[in-house]
Amino acid sequence: MIVLVVEDEVRLATSLVKGLNEDGFTAVAVGTGEQALARASAGGLRAIVLDLGLPDGDGQTVIAEIRRSSDVPILVLTARDAIDQRVRALDSGADDYLVKPFAFEELLARLRATLRRAEPTTPRRLRVGDLELVTGEPLVKVGARSVMLSPRERALVELLVGRLGEVVSRREILRDAFGYDFDPGTNLVEVHVAHVRRKLAGARLQIETLRGYGYRAREVT
Repeated sequence: MIVLVVEDEVRLATSLVKGLNEDGFTAVAVGTGEQALARASAGGLRAIVLDLGLPDGDGQTVIAEIRRSSDVPILVLTARDAIDQRVRALDSGADDYLVKPFAFEELLARLRATLRRAEPTTPRRLRVGDLELVTGEPLVKVGARSVMLSPRERALVELLVGRLGEVVSRREILRDAFGYDFDPGTNLVEVHVAHVRRKLAGARLQIETLRGYGYRAREVT
């Protein structure tokens, strides 16, 4: 299983591949969005580290296209540090977002956390109202409708539904759903909650925000 680095700056791409290989991963690099999509469609990827500024288009488009058919973990690596760019990338289906310049150790920590969230576990079937999911599977049933979730969105829904009626703190979501043992200092939780709410619109499941406490899932009758 390969970690695909999508980066058009040759020196950085070479450095990333070298560092990942030395840390036990099998990594290869491509320099364009078209090459990334072709490699992703061929399968066999463990994760993708993706720059947004590509010579043949915006990496946001690459993320959205990959998410049409795959839930491979995607870590965005880019110089774009504006909040709206982060939100767009996450809403397109990215699992994490790291701004250049960065420490390679942090990239490794975030990549490992992303991969942990994507690891398969013993499946459990969960039902709330007209919503049904099998843990570890990207598709969620809302009545007769199927909804595709990214690995992080799926982990968030599984955590909240698994603790139905309980208040789950932001810190618990970061740790138990996203795999972080530290606060990344961004609004990742808020963005993913909003994204899940949109995707599951119409379901008899409500995700409540309790300001200062966290989030709670409950069935709507």
